Amino acid sequence: MARRIALVLLGLVLILGGIACAPKPVGPTAGAGYVFSLQVSDTIIFFGLPDPRYPQTAEAVVRVRDAQGQPIDGMTVLFSVTPSWTQYASLTPAEVRTRNGEARAVFAAKTTGVVPVTARVDNVTLEAAITVERRPVPSDAGE
Repeated sequence: MARRIALVLLGLVLILGGIACAPKPVGPTAGAGYVFSLQVSDTIIFFGLPDPRYPQTAEAVVRVRDAQGQPIDGMTVLFSVTPSWTQYASLTPAEVRTRNGEARAVFAAKTTGVVPVTARVDNVTLEAAITVERRPVPSDAGE
């Protein structure tokens, strides 16, 4: 029961923290005058046997806007993980062009840890972190 309460509280903190912390756009990029932001759908994902209660992937979303806040299409966004993680984690696809001002890639990992995720537009880079944890094993008490 204590584990369940702790998970519920952790979930509330993550949800409320995500609502209060909208990503700040960076830029403008050199000479182009646009800004972009990086956000991940889940900051914690789980490694192990599939279970619909525990996400095993996260989506990285880049939003590119011009000086008036309008979405920009056709911008190339490069997604990557830190070099030390390339054999354990990935973002697919690694290169995406914006559509309706957005570019998306799916993050997946083969082991646990905190993985720095990077998005680059032109010469500007943003980073987010995704924590990969081992999926909790159900107890014999029916949790």
